[in-house]
Amino acid sequence: MRPALLLCALAFAPLPALAGPLPAPELIGEITLPTGLSIQGVPFGGLSDLSYDARSGQFVAISDAHGDAGRPRIYDLRIAVENGRFSGLDILSMQPLSGPEGADFGAQTHAGGVVVDPAHDRIFWSAEDDAGAGAGLFVAQNGGGAARAIPLPPSYASQGRPDHGVRSEHPIDALDLSPDGHTLIAATEEALAQDGPVASYSEQSPVRLLMLDSETGQPRAEYIYYTDTIPARPTKFDGPASNGLTALAALPDGRLVTVERGYAAGVGNSVRFYIVSTKGASNVAGEDRIDRIRDRPVHKALWFALSPGMPGIAVDDLEDIAFGPVIGGRETMLTASDNNFNRHQATRFKLFTVDLPQPMD
Repeated sequence: MRPALLLCALAFAPLPALAGPLPAPELIGEITLPTGLSIQGVPFGGLSDLSYDARSGQFVAISDAHGDAGRPRIYDLRIAVENGRFSGLDILSMQPLSGPEGADFGAQTHAGGVVVDPAHDRIFWSAEDDAGAGAGLFVAQNGGGAARAIPLPPSYASQGRPDHGVRSEHPIDALDLSPDGHTLIAATEEALAQDGPVASYSEQSPVRLLMLDSETGQPRAEYIYYTDTIPARPTKFDGPASNGLTALAALPDGRLVTVERGYAAGVGNSVRFYIVSTKGASNVAGEDRIDRIRDRPVHKALWFALSPGMPGIAVDDLEDIAFGPVIGGRETMLTASDNNFNRHQATRFKLFTVDLPQPMD
């Protein structure tokens, strides 16, 4: 008996028209799953990325659960659309993630990004070990089995120094495959420690977009992407605030969609979706430390944004994006938020119809 459920709380609201690099998407509904929901006795939530498996017609969601919330795991999801509206979401199964040689990930490990490779029946994901092992990329056959670690370039390792490598709490969260499946695309939420600061009210963060050969794991290229500054200040002087790159998705024409999520205590979350082109950007592969004056970053253009107070739209901690099936002749895009296993938050799935560009020749 599968651990399935169907919960629906449909909300519909048109997005304001934007003169962006792609036509503005249309929101066709939202489904909210409350914190406290359990699947096979395990709390559901903590979703940090989505991927679509065109072969099965299902989405895969990865949970960054760790500590008391359990070990990292993935869920298989199926969506339903009726009369042009997002009408249902079915949780089909749950599967814990195993590390190299079949070892269990410990309670201090939390997952980041995920992408399914249907052509090779495998799944890629990223994870970070709070105990000091740092960030990692993994690949395994879909459906279970021992994972194989994919080595990251030396610039991503701490090398025993606090001012080098992937910052703690800012791991590789964004992950996808190129349309042909040959390139694995990965990015951290904030800059590597030696490359520059995390985003602040006055400074952007120079994140690396890492392109790896999906078969060999060898770097193909690496580009610099500047996040926005923190978009809002908290209502209290000492309240927390942040901004970072939380997800990406590859477009058919070779460009990318990136998702930046900002937060300010007392204000809430704001989410911006950008269209990114690497054309003309410097390839910084092999550089241990970038040159922020010499190295040319990628170009990004705002596609659309979700902000607190938009009518009919609850933004929350949106971290996940994946392009989905064609439904009723329209292409779709699913997003999801991370409830952080917090009773004051929820897991919110939003479904959009989108007009995607044509594939490259």
